[in-house]
Amino acid sequence: MKPYYEIDFSAVMCSFQIKINDVELISLSIEGQTRSDFPINHLILEGGKQTIEVKGLPMDGHKELHEDSYIRYRVNLYDMSSGEYAFVKQFDEYFTKKPDKNIPFIGHVSTFEAEVPYKLEAWQNGIDLKGAKFDVKEKLIKKYNEIIKLINGGNYSSFIDQYQKRENNNALAMYLSKSQAEARMQGIISDMQNGYKAQSIPDDIQVEYSAYGKLAALKCTDMMSALRLENPESEEELVLPITFYIPEGKDEFEII
Repeated sequence: MKPYYEIDFSAVMCSFQIKINDVELISLSIEGQTRSDFPINHLILEGGKQTIEVKGLPMDGHKELHEDSYIRYRVNLYDMSSGEYAFVKQFDEYFTKKPDKNIPFIGHVSTFEAEVPYKLEAWQNGIDLKGAKFDVKEKLIKKYNEIIKLINGGNYSSFIDQYQKRENNNALAMYLSKSQAEARMQGIISDMQNGYKAQSIPDDIQVEYSAYGKLAALKCTDMMSALRLENPESEEELVLPITFYIPEGKDEFEII
């Protein structure tokens, strides 16, 4: 069996975030409602207990939660052995409580047991960034600017070298073939080659820690990644989610 886990969720009238094992899966501000399914294998490092946390805050530009705000979620398990999505089981479904007018927050935490035939070498071997003796934000900005320079200078091979470990883990967790994994990476590079340029890091950024303090990323006020590509002709924007860690025994950030 090739277990393939997805989270099926809905969010209504809020800025919401979903984390798996304290690592962000998605964050978005919704003026209305949305429903979607997202694969989560890449955030399951190995078999055992997995933690899901959902948070809801007021929509962009609002100070209070809408009275109808809520988040619903559940995990569905499929088997990918045949190459198709064969439904196996549905885990418990959860809903956040009705918003309290005095508290601009809704949330829920749950766990589920996962069985997977792999173990990802990821952030579990990273240092505790929250206890770092250096300025994490300053060091992250330097790293982001290095990546922006690689992208805008057309130095895609060096960018791939830095991004590859993240994609290797994704390929392992998603049971991708070598050609499928290469196609994913090429898709990212194709956008860069087709007129998309990395934008400068804005001033109003903050460091977001995750993975229990072992991962860090720069986020804008809209809760999304500070690494963005823009096509001047089409005025389209791509947000590139990216997280960093420092492996034990090293002193430089690496993408994971």
